[in-house]
Amino acid sequence: MEEIKEAMFEKPLTPSDVGKLNRLVIPKQHAEKYFPLANNDSSAEEKGLLLSFEDELGKPWRFRYSYWTSSQSYVLTKGWSRYVKEKKLDAGDVVLFERTVAGDRFFIGWRRRRTSPDNIISRAWTHDTSPYFFQRVPKRLRLFGVNLECMPEQQTEPEMVHSSACFMRENPHL
Repeated sequence: MEEIKEAMFEKPLTPSDVGKLNRLVIPKQHAEKYFPLANNDSSAEEKGLLLSFEDELGKPWRFRYSYWTSSQSYVLTKGWSRYVKEKKLDAGDVVLFERTVAGDRFFIGWRRRRTSPDNIISRAWTHDTSPYFFQRVPKRLRLFGVNLECMPEQQTEPEMVHSSACFMRENPHL
């Protein structure tokens, strides 16, 4: 029997969330609501906690969660850069946080950034075998003066994209 999950929050990634700082800033209102640190224990804030999550494939992920007094920020650190690299996350992508209704298990997922409505991505597929969504992201190519959109072919697993299909854009001036 599958446990019922509830969405906690989504976090659009900034360049510093996926950059060399190796940390994800958790917005204060979400940090304090979902991941409260011990109220009167400054050592817990400084050293942090280890939070465990499962991704869309059931793979476990552990992140150090702490409060940085210097920037007054709640952050995920240790383990975060590995997640970013494995999922190939970029600024603008969105990280999704969920938990079981009982609140005893956490889940982490992601989706690619949204693009403008006139872009072909609006017709992209979603991979919906889990509560997390994956979108094929088009690549633009100009060949002999013609604008082409290249879309990875649909596979059973989003990470297993091996080829692309290219076609002319409907509006060649974009």
